Amino acid sequence: MLTIIRGLYRNGGAEERLAIRDVHIAYMIENRRWLEQGGALLSADGAVVEGMFLMLRHETREAVEVFLANEPYMRAGLFKSVTIDAFDRFVPHTDPHFLERLLASAQGQTLSELR
Repeated sequence: MLTIIRGLYRNGGAEERLAIRDVHIAYMIENRRWLEQGGALLSADGAVVEGMFLMLRHETREAVEVFLANEPYMRAGLFKSVTIDAFDRFVPHTDPHFLERLLASAQGQTLSELR
């Protein structure tokens, strides 16, 4: 199961994270097997760190919640809001023709008819 976590820092949270950034990075390394993607969410001009984005692969929502409960930035209360969403990845997909099959299905065709 893929899950998207989007955390937006509270006022001062982005600055406060710097004091424990090494602990956060060590936690990410320790849990690397669950991480699909991750990084900072930036302002429109790219100049300000506004939050954190993670894509996790876990078996259950409960496992994601345990991961987050132990995540250093979460434990420090740096976020004003956090969203957790299940994610069905279409791109990239393990089936290289997934999008074509999806389009054919939506149009009531077979893949060969689409080509």
